[in-house]
Formats: sequence, C-alpha cells, structure tokens
Amino acid sequence: MSKKTEQFNVTVKVGKKSYAPGEPVPVGTGGITAEEAENFRKNFGAFTAGPDAKAGPGSIDLDKLREALEKLSTDNDKLSADNDRLTAERDSAIGDRDALLKQNEQLETDNATLAGEVTKLQAEIEKLKAPK
Repeated sequence: MSKKTEQFNVTVKVGKKSYAPGEPVPVGTGGITAEEAENFRKNFGAFTAGPDAKAGPGSIDLDKLREALEKLSTDNDKLSADNDRLTAERDSAIGDRDALLKQNEQLETDNATLAGEVTKLQAEIEKLKAPK
C-alpha cells in the first residue's frame, strides 16, 4: 500500500523529522493531516519544481528586499512631502475663497445700495423733466 505524500514551499516538521521545501511529506497516518496540507498550500502556494515556483521563506533575496524597501520608503517620503504641499495649497485656497466670498457679499450690498440711489436719482430726473 502506497503512502500519500505532498510537496510544499516551506519546511514542514512532523514529530522529530523535518522536511525541507520540495521534499515529499507524508499525508495521513504518520504524517500531517489533509487539513494541514491544505493550509500549507493556501498559505504558501502549491509546490511547483519549475522556474515559476514560489520562493520558500528561506530563499528570499534579502538584498533585493532591502532595495525595494528603500525605494518604497523614498517614494513614501516624496508622496508625503507632496501631500503636505498640496494640503498647504488647499488651505490657502480655502482662505482665499473665504475672503472672496466676503468681498462678494460686500459688493452685493453695495450694488443694492447703488441700485436704490439710481432709482432715487431717476425719480428726481423725472420730477425735473415734468412740465411746470
């Protein structure tokens, strides 16, 4: 009777025995459960021996990871500076808008006052034009 085995992208420890990534791990009696096997596949991906295989946790290129992290950190700093600048511009624009709204209200009040004065002057002109 053959035992079922599976390969994973991670080191699996069963009892005192450790199975390196890619080594056949027994599933069932004397090994891991089917649920545990499914959990490994779910968390670490299905094992493939080809060039598209996902890297196991022990084979990550730390230098590339550090470079990527530095680049992301630099990009984050630039974006944060842009965000601060844009926030300041927005706040300034809001202040300008508020000042313009006050000016507009004053102009509307002045316009209404002038319209009343024009109406009075037109009435005076009509009085002066009226025959005596």
